[in-house]
Amino acid sequence: MPRTAPRRPPAAGHRRPGRLSAAQRATVRRLLTRPPQRATTALLVAAVLAVGLGSASTSQVPLTALVPALLVGALVLRLRPVLVLSAATAAAVGLSGWLRPESRPPLTVGIVLVMLVTAAMAVLFARGREQLGLTGYLGEAMLVDLRDQLLAQGRLPQLPGGWHVEGLLRPAHGDAFSGDVLLASRTGDRLEVALVDVSGKGQDAGGRALLLSGAFGGLLGALAPHDFLPAANRYVLRQGWFEGFATAVHVAVDLTSGKAVVSSAGHPPAVHARATGRAELLDEAAGPLLGLVPEAEFPAVATTLEHGDALLVYSDGVVEQRDVDLGEGIGALVRRLLALRPDQRAGALGALVDDVAPGEADDRTALLLWRD
Repeated sequence: MPRTAPRRPPAAGHRRPGRLSAAQRATVRRLLTRPPQRATTALLVAAVLAVGLGSASTSQVPLTALVPALLVGALVLRLRPVLVLSAATAAAVGLSGWLRPESRPPLTVGIVLVMLVTAAMAVLFARGREQLGLTGYLGEAMLVDLRDQLLAQGRLPQLPGGWHVEGLLRPAHGDAFSGDVLLASRTGDRLEVALVDVSGKGQDAGGRALLLSGAFGGLLGALAPHDFLPAANRYVLRQGWFEGFATAVHVAVDLTSGKAVVSSAGHPPAVHARATGRAELLDEAAGPLLGLVPEAEFPAVATTLEHGDALLVYSDGVVEQRDVDLGEGIGALVRRLLALRPDQRAGALGALVDDVAPGEADDRTALLLWRD
């Protein structure tokens, strides 16, 4: 029986016909997302001038064909090339009106305004990207990826049997960015949670919240629990924000004994709901706001989560309403929490927050931890 020769592995650098190598794919991606500025500008300028000349001589080339060129330029060009493209667009509109024969209807004011507004919007869009230091139409994706990676630090860890935790983060007005930060870390039998509320709300506070999310996420679980808020305070002070501060609550729970230590920096008090149907506000854990007082001290209060107990921390957007006093808001939250039987807590955090604080006028963040 004839023996077949063994198949030799492909030589280094060999690839299947028709398939691009990783380097080639990277080159194509770079050309599509960040094309050469001079060549792209020249091509788009030539296109808009051709459209201007063509629209003057024939109705088959509408002047609105300039809009796609402006949109492409706004997506892939930097500010100066977009300015050049916008000037070329104005020149194309002028040529179309100047060279247009008497047999063709003149340009309408509406068409001219559409072209000018589109050019202005392209310049504003490019200017915004220039200020952010982003290039290419996928540059903004970097911000989204950064946000997702930092928010992933608030992903709640798996807890041992008998323990449950749920978190909720709802930015104001349905924005993608929030002024609230929710962080969680588990090391062995110790669970640590931090809820931080940056001054401002929604997108206005989103940048500072992202910064604190990355910094505080590195501190949580890496320091002793009583060192977290002092270190966070020193970090915010170093930022030198003008009228910038933050509130925070930090919780460390021993998942074996149920002992919890809560400390706060100007934050609304945590709520300890007991299986007996009573609730306690842990308002003794009250320190100053983060970023205001150097070497501030943050007193802690200790409690024990027995079987059937729950601990709730939340941002001020949950209890502060325009026509409701803060104390009334906290009271409504406590009553709503106590109305939940232990077997009703799972999945109930969203409805609880919506009942107490309907609407999207402020960032609303909460975390509920309970024990069977």
